[in-house]
Amino acid sequence: MKYCQYCGKELLNEAIFCPGCGCAVQTTYPQEYAVDNTVSAGLVVLSVLIPLFGIVYWPVKSKTRPKCAQACGIAAIIAWVFYIFIGMS
Repeated sequence: MKYCQYCGKELLNEAIFCPGCGCAVQTTYPQEYAVDNTVSAGLVVLSVLIPLFGIVYWPVKSKTRPKCAQACGIAAIIAWVFYIFIGMS
């Protein structure tokens, strides 16, 4: 059993609101729904060296690692544009 963090009343495990004070019950989400906000320098470097990796990584990991996925995607696009301009000269 769990208890309301505001009034201390005992709650059922599936409770959404406290029957005593009416406050929303703080819920914990399974680990699979946790969001990781760290950026991995290694993955960003890999995205620069292999832009296709970054382009694919961005949408695949955008829900679980949004900041890292965005950094990899942007780095890959910049690297790809850079490689195209170097190849043209």
